[in-house]
Amino acid sequence: MTSAPHPTFAALGDIDWNDTASILRGCTPLFHALASDPALLSTLVAGVADEPHLADMCEGYDFMHKLVLYDAADLGVRLRLHHYKPGFFDRPHNHRWSFASHILRGGYHHRIFGRDDQFGEDTDPESLLPIHERVEQPGSTYALHHTSVHTVQAQADTISLLVRGPSAKERFLILDAAAGGFFWVYGAARESPEQRASKRLTAGQLTNTITRIQRLITDPDPAIRSAALKER
Repeated sequence: MTSAPHPTFAALGDIDWNDTASILRGCTPLFHALASDPALLSTLVAGVADEPHLADMCEGYDFMHKLVLYDAADLGVRLRLHHYKPGFFDRPHNHRWSFASHILRGGYHHRIFGRDDQFGEDTDPESLLPIHERVEQPGSTYALHHTSVHTVQAQADTISLLVRGPSAKERFLILDAAAGGFFWVYGAARESPEQRASKRLTAGQLTNTITRIQRLITDPDPAIRSAALKER
C-alpha cells in the first residue's frame, strides 16, 4: 500500500462502500484537504512519475486521462485524478465499484438514469430518461453506488478527484448508441497485455499530462476568475 500522504486518508478504511452516506462522509475530508492545499495535490500528482506501481495504472484515452495518485491495495481503494479534454461525452454505463467524486476545476453535465437491474445488453440507449440531472461545478462532491447508470458531459480541461472502492463485480456495461450496440469492460486483471498497453500512458505522455495538470490546478478556473472580476 502507498503510504498515506495526509491524515484524512485514514478515514477511507472505515467506509462502507455499499452505503453512499458512508462513502460521502469518509471521502469529503480528503477532498477538502486536497482542494484547499494545492501544494499537497501538486506533490501527489508529481509523485506519480516516481512510483512505477502508480504510473503503470495511469491511462490515456482520446477525451480524458486518468492518473492514480494513491493505491491502498489491501482495502481495494484508489484515489484518481481525471482530466477531461474537449468534447468528452461518455455513454450510459454503470460501474464495477462505488465511488465519490469532487470537481476541482471546470464542470460537467451529469445525468443519472436509475439502477442497473433494468439496464442490459438489449436496452435502447435512446429510451433512457434521466431521473436526476444537474451540473457539477467546482466544489461539487457526490457519491454514486456501483448499481447506478449515468453519463457525464464535461467542459474542456475539467479536473476531478475520484475515490473508488473495492470491486463489486468483474465487469460493467456501456451502451454505445453511435455504434448501435454495447460492450462490456473488465478490470485490469482480466485484460490482455495488448489491451493494457493500448491504455497505458507512455513515460512521455505521463510527463506531459502531469505538467499540464499541475498548471491547471494552480491556475484559477476561468469561471471562478470571471466571477472574481465581476465582484471588483
